[in-house]
Amino acid sequence: MANDQEMSGWTDLLEQAAPSAQFPPLQRDLDQLEALSRKLKAKTLRNEAPSQSIAATRLLAREGINAEQFSHDLKSFELKTTFEDVFPAEATSVEEYLQHVHEMAMVSAIQEAQKDNVPSFDDYEMAMVSTSTSSHFVSLHYVFAHKDW
Repeated sequence: MANDQEMSGWTDLLEQAAPSAQFPPLQRDLDQLEALSRKLKAKTLRNEAPSQSIAATRLLAREGINAEQFSHDLKSFELKTTFEDVFPAEATSVEEYLQHVHEMAMVSAIQEAQKDNVPSFDDYEMAMVSTSTSSHFVSLHYVFAHKDW
């Protein structure tokens, strides 16, 4: 009994899916379906944009910002994605490139350490000079104070 109901359900679905004279059958491949779905998505996003734009304009106006001028200023920027390798393309293999990256990292680490160490050394040197100058002064003072001329 349940099996007959399932079969009638499938039969109904099959009849509904059969082409009718009212609508011609459509034949699309996957690339066409993907392109059409992207167009539909873009169209949907454009239709949703005005309500978001109105909300954004209200928010900007509440903060005292001219939304039209702001929009014009944003459109004046030209954003381009660029690729710039931080290392020269001298390497001809992956191993050479990785060796170069390693060397550059080591040089950078050494430079950072030098940048931190130079002020510390200067401070230490000044402290030693001032300490040794005062100790020499004290010892000279002691020598001259106890010397019989």
